[in-house]
Amino acid sequence: MKGDFLQFVAMHRWRILLVALGIAIVILFFTIGFFKTLLIAAVVALCYFLGSLVDKGGSGSIKAFFKALFKKNTF
Repeated sequence: MKGDFLQFVAMHRWRILLVALGIAIVILFFTIGFFKTLLIAAVVALCYFLGSLVDKGGSGSIKAFFKALFKKNTF
């Protein structure tokens, strides 16, 4: 019985995960509103991006990213 359930979850892992994510987004839309939900999504995306930079190259990669972002361009 337990093995069948785990096999089902393994076969449909992404469907289950994305349906749960969709339900969470709909709940956020209805409880806190559209624009607050968009703000949360933007902050989460930014944190994910910064986290991936740290995973790839440590804290030096974040410094390099912000240096490149705010360097003066002389045309």
